[in-house]
Amino acid sequence: MADAIVSQYTRSDGTVVVQVRGELDLGTEEGLKSLLLDLATNVKPPSIVIDMAKLTFVDSTGIGALAAGYNAAIENRVGFLVRDLAPAVEKQLRIAGLYRHFTGGA
Repeated sequence: MADAIVSQYTRSDGTVVVQVRGELDLGTEEGLKSLLLDLATNVKPPSIVIDMAKLTFVDSTGIGALAAGYNAAIENRVGFLVRDLAPAVEKQLRIAGLYRHFTGGA
């Protein structure tokens, strides 16, 4: 499987956008999880946005990394939003019951 590539930038309003590309699975989830936990607990921006427009695959460990980031953001009163999901990734989040929490959607 291909590695996930994670990059980030900060918007002028302080929001940190994390872009995830490739495949998010057992071999790559720890990097994303560490980044999200650090952002939520140490940096504490007003919001963290996870841009998944170029994510091609996510497994349960990748969803776990997102859940850990979401929980840390909630604990630290940091906004958390996942956006631009590929249909297969959206389906995985809906099955896991996390779509609404991560996206604010129905």
